[in-house]
Amino acid sequence: MPQPPLDLAGTTAVVLDVDGTIAGADNLVSPRTRTVMRDIEEQGVPVVVATGRTRDSVLEILEETGLRTPGISCNGAIVTDPVSGRDLRKQTMDPADVAAMVQVHEETGAAITWWTTREVFATSEDLRQVLLGFGAPAVTLAQPPARMPDDIVKTMCFGTPEEMDAAAPTIRRLTPRATRAMDHIWELSDERATKWTGVAEVFELLGVDAKGAVGLGDGENDVVWMEQIGLPVAMSNARPEAIAAARFVAGDFAEEGAAVFLEEVLRQIRKRVA
Repeated sequence: MPQPPLDLAGTTAVVLDVDGTIAGADNLVSPRTRTVMRDIEEQGVPVVVATGRTRDSVLEILEETGLRTPGISCNGAIVTDPVSGRDLRKQTMDPADVAAMVQVHEETGAAITWWTTREVFATSEDLRQVLLGFGAPAVTLAQPPARMPDDIVKTMCFGTPEEMDAAAPTIRRLTPRATRAMDHIWELSDERATKWTGVAEVFELLGVDAKGAVGLGDGENDVVWMEQIGLPVAMSNARPEAIAAARFVAGDFAEEGAAVFLEEVLRQIRKRVA
């Protein structure tokens, strides 16, 4: 993709995915990235974290970074004000969608996870460890009960990239709205809960013009909001769907690619306000 000079001085907001974007190979947001995120917001430009991670993980990132803009977790199902800790949005899943993901598990043998508003469950120890690495505070090892909880906000299917490729026809048949968030993860939330519905709610709350927003993402689940903002940016490690939706490609997540791009955003914003 061509890499033309970008005019970032008029940026109205910055939207950021976490895993594969601002989080490095160690699943952590580096001090360099946290610093530039905070500095951008101190210039009066909201920084909106929009991720599939848990509510608690998002609040931890916002607290460590010093951000005050509401954060989006569980793939858009929950929007939380980090100042008050109050949830501004909470969208649970249709039980039929939950049952369909359980059927994926039964037909393919792939591990799944389901998240309620406050708890996370996983069917395998490997998946449990992955979720803990992604910042989930606690993950309970369990098999799907006969009656699933009625406050589930997100489900995911997990395996090796090859296993997820092989499971794709079954996933597409049973859960056609599921998206490939990462090579080893398919995820599904309620049809009314996407990263864009969460981002749009925050934009409306803050009076932000989406056409002036810049955002960085890497997964298929980022495409829905990338298509709505002025300057969607994909990481060089992104899924093909995200790269296709982008106007610019930043560096690799494992090499501080997000920080490098955000530092340029900050430089141009500072030049504008000087």
